[in-house]
Amino acid sequence: MTKKQHSPFVRAVRRLSLSLSFVILVVLFLLVVLWQSIVYTTPVGHQSVLWHRLATSDGSNSVGPLGEGLHLIWPWDEFYTYDLRLQTHHNNYQVVSNDGLHFDISLTFRWRLIGENIVSLNDNIGPEYVEKVLVPEIGSVTRAVIAQFNAEALVTEGRSDVQSKIYAGVTSPDLPNGILGRRTPEPDELGLILLTDVLIRRVALPTQIKQAIENKLEQAQVVEEYAFRVQREGLEKQRKEIEAEGIRNFQNTIAPAISESYLKWRGIEATLRLAESENAKIVIFGNSDDGLPVILDMETPDDPRMFAPIEPRPEQPVDEAATETEPSDKP
Repeated sequence: MTKKQHSPFVRAVRRLSLSLSFVILVVLFLLVVLWQSIVYTTPVGHQSVLWHRLATSDGSNSVGPLGEGLHLIWPWDEFYTYDLRLQTHHNNYQVVSNDGLHFDISLTFRWRLIGENIVSLNDNIGPEYVEKVLVPEIGSVTRAVIAQFNAEALVTEGRSDVQSKIYAGVTSPDLPNGILGRRTPEPDELGLILLTDVLIRRVALPTQIKQAIENKLEQAQVVEEYAFRVQREGLEKQRKEIEAEGIRNFQNTIAPAISESYLKWRGIEATLRLAESENAKIVIFGNSDDGLPVILDMETPDDPRMFAPIEPRPEQPVDEAATETEPSDKP
């Protein structure tokens, strides 16, 4: 009797548990399938923007900026993530110099995104802002700036001026492109991108033009070398003139004080020092009263043949016939 009374309740619980289990399995299945659409992670150094397909209570569809970490969204919403760290991009442009030369130039530009305006960037431009804003804006300014210079300036000292003018043109407030530079923005200026610098990587000039420029620079260095040589020789001339003037003044000063007795005394002192030395020498004294000794070094002669033995000359044969026919000078 009791078993029959509880059987409907048990059956209801079982049906409910089965339904609940089915719902849980469906939820788990949907969670696994839609995991990548509802769970997003904002990495370090990034910020995100959440776009609701259905407008929120305040009438806006975009929410942000969202910080780093894990975020859960509805599967029908969109989640955009932007890198706020320093970024680099390389691009090639075809340009024309003021002398009509066509060539390619490769630029490198670096930038950062302005985090507080990341929602405006996402609404107005989108994740493809590099190809939509940076590349065309920098290319336009680059062509206008290089048209003011000749090709030689791009491979010599004018290269830094070209870089500075390109950077100033891209970040100018007269060009409302959302790109700011190292300056204070205008009050009504919306800055989306902070451009750090623009660098010239390579200038692809034609081979003949490049060789001609290198030859010209080489000859300019040769001219500067000759100018330096002329300047050096002029300084050397002044040095020799000063040296000659000093020698002349010295001789004029000591000439009256030098006498013959002083010179003899100096010669005697030199002879005494020579006699005290251990080297083998020959000292030859002059025959005159004021003659100074002549010193020959026997230790290290300049010419080893000086002390070589003299070889006897070979005797020449006598022609007897010539001797007999030659008249004699004796009476």
